[in-house]
Amino acid sequence: MKIINFYNDLQEREKKLLFISFVLIISLVLYFIFSGVHSNYTRSSLNLEKAKSDYEYVLNKIQRIQNSYDKNVLDKNVITKLISSNNFENKVNNLQISSTDKLIYVTFTTSNINDAVSVTEKLMNGSLNQISNIRYQQSDKQINTELIFN
Repeated sequence: MKIINFYNDLQEREKKLLFISFVLIISLVLYFIFSGVHSNYTRSSLNLEKAKSDYEYVLNKIQRIQNSYDKNVLDKNVITKLISSNNFENKVNNLQISSTDKLIYVTFTTSNINDAVSVTEKLMNGSLNQISNIRYQQSDKQINTELIFN
């Protein structure tokens, strides 16, 4: 009751100043609350992005290691397995594999350049051997491919 009497005894100008000060105090309290929540949210978002980045980095490293374990030294069985596992049996004709002391020669024919490049890519990515020479030659509507691996 004393507060109500005190408020009623104030002049109009003092009442407006008191109202404005209460509004400002409430606004400041709300600002501090929301700025704290916003800064926590921002910090959490940055931590999430860092965790995602770390996860993707580790995942990529694991995939690279797995891919290196999946690779084999090229021989006839490995090459035919790579061709059949990638559904190139009907696209590859006249597959010939020969080897010397250090080189492996793989020759085949395909009906178009896209198939030849796809088969070459699968053979290169699926083997531990390094490619030293690639030759594509078109003859009689077919692509003759010769790959030489170290």
